[in-house]
Amino acid sequence: MPGVQGSPHPKTTEFNRGRDMRATVVLKPGEAARIHYEELVQEMGVSGAQVLRDALAELHRKRVRSRKTKQHQAPEAAQTQLPMTG
Repeated sequence: MPGVQGSPHPKTTEFNRGRDMRATVVLKPGEAARIHYEELVQEMGVSGAQVLRDALAELHRKRVRSRKTKQHQAPEAAQTQLPMTG
């Protein structure tokens, strides 16, 4: 199920690194993400904002690992391809 979307805004690709950034997330009652969020806040004993920061850091680590794995596999795949015959 897709997330709840607010009013459409142009996609931002540039950020002012010198300014604070505020992200607003609406988690509705009964929504799986809200249930996970509440469990993590209670289990970790930290603020909701810290749970989201940690989640972003973990997502970033996973994506970086995934990119490195794909980059590492691409040259190997090119070497193992069979020549095409016509």
